[in-house]
Amino acid sequence: MSDPNATDEARDTHEQERARPQSGLVPAGASDAPDEAPPFVVVSFGERTWVVDLVDGAPARVGSSPSADIRLDDPSVEPSHCAIAWSDPEITLEVRPDAPVYHAGRLAEHSVAIHPGEEITVGPAQLVVGVPVPLTAVGRRTFTHPEFRERLYEEMARAARGGRPTALAMVQARPGEGANVAAAAIEAFRAGDVVGTYAPDAPELLLPDTDLETAVGVLDRVLHRLDTAVGLAVAPEDGDNPERLMAAACAALTQAMREGGGIASPPAQEAFPPAPAMHDETSQEIVRAVEALAPKSTSVLLTGEISTGKSRFARLLHERGRTPGGPFVSVMCAGLYETEAMDAALGDERGAVEPAALGATGGTLFLDEVGDLSTDGQARLRELLTRHPGAFRVVSTTQRAIGGLVERGAFDPTLYEQLSADVLEIPPLRSRPDDIVPLATHFAEHAGIPRPVPFSPGAVARLRSYPWPGNVLELRNAIERAVRIAGSGEILAEHLPNEPMPVSASKGKLREHVDSVERDAIVKALADSNHNQTHAARRLGISRRALIYKMEKYGLKRPPRTTPPK
Repeated sequence: MSDPNATDEARDTHEQERARPQSGLVPAGASDAPDEAPPFVVVSFGERTWVVDLVDGAPARVGSSPSADIRLDDPSVEPSHCAIAWSDPEITLEVRPDAPVYHAGRLAEHSVAIHPGEEITVGPAQLVVGVPVPLTAVGRRTFTHPEFRERLYEEMARAARGGRPTALAMVQARPGEGANVAAAAIEAFRAGDVVGTYAPDAPELLLPDTDLETAVGVLDRVLHRLDTAVGLAVAPEDGDNPERLMAAACAALTQAMREGGGIASPPAQEAFPPAPAMHDETSQEIVRAVEALAPKSTSVLLTGEISTGKSRFARLLHERGRTPGGPFVSVMCAGLYETEAMDAALGDERGAVEPAALGATGGTLFLDEVGDLSTDGQARLRELLTRHPGAFRVVSTTQRAIGGLVERGAFDPTLYEQLSADVLEIPPLRSRPDDIVPLATHFAEHAGIPRPVPFSPGAVARLRSYPWPGNVLELRNAIERAVRIAGSGEILAEHLPNEPMPVSASKGKLREHVDSVERDAIVKALADSNHNQTHAARRLGISRRALIYKMEKYGLKRPPRTTPPK
């Protein structure tokens, strides 16, 4: 996939963004770099809040005098009440015995050392001292994997709200060269890009707001002199959530290593052995429900949290259904917000494009996360199913409460009826505890550990006690990383995650909350812009195309024009 002729324009744009000064600072090492920004004081007095920069060697006087550097016009404040002095690197509060000043909630006496974030109270005013963090200290180090995952979750949530791509690269360096690869990336990347440590000699790289072509160009330039294999995945095309994107990038890295290096994208169809037998009684009940539905030809909607294994049960419905030898065509609905992608998957409005979905004729059409379809996508899918009744069986999944979307007009009620003849909820992995260790063993064997898998007692305890908010896919990603770290040794508790990502622990509720906030923000921006989509998109900081997609997603339409009175 690595193309040395990738457009210079895309690469140069990224290079220019990396070199552009941010927050008033220029990159480290620049000859014209200014001195570091000084400490400052945030003053909150009455209804006003303002900032005063400190000057090295010149104390900022606080008082009611017109000549005070921080003037507080209040009877309880003396003309010269106190002072805040900065003598690099120390900040000191200088107080008078007859003028009460409180520091961190206590009455201050004489001179007191002040640390960033500490509060000073002078009469009715609150003062907080802050110290700017130099640009080189933020993101200019190699993150631990837990830190990297947290940033990945944050960036993908932000990207989803703005309709922007996010690139994730997993790198395998030669033994002992991982630190050199990480250093080269840190040197070249923008301030917002992140470098982490996935495993020994296996850096992980996060490029927010970066599409596939640009990411390839940047990685080519950064790593062209280093002997590496790179797996590159870009959201939302390769994964619509952090765990899926990481799994896709790891699969792409495996592909790159098989090809002897270079940059590879995720394979179209990842080979993976059949899932092990279900051990938990809850899972066995699901299997029995699937077996009861399999012989039918009706549509099935599988609901539940993200990555609970809904796609596995969809495959099981196909394999035990009427046409197990027929095609099984998957459509990732979360990625269908561009017109071209929608045309290719579901057909265009004029019927001139043969949709990929018709490849499921005689088999099963699998619609992954169908609740994420835009209004236009819903209309096209409804039309497709209406034109070709009975051509294939439809099995859909969703982590969203589609019934609620129907009630508020954000999902087509007719399409919902077409998709939900039978509904089956798949419970989260934490509700199926007896499946966790067998699944972990299964994933470890697939990652190259021979039987018996050497889990330490602590690792088994961690597997059973961790809540797995990312469900089966998070477990798989965690086990594959643990195998990489352990090598041929025992898998220990410290090789496994300890604290779950807060954003994923309540994924369903969080997503509904984000959707609600986003919808309200769009409604307000449209109203403030008199429904001018270009102006509204500018207010929201997104493209007009992304705004139109989100308007369709939430069922927002321009109000009907009214005839002016004569």
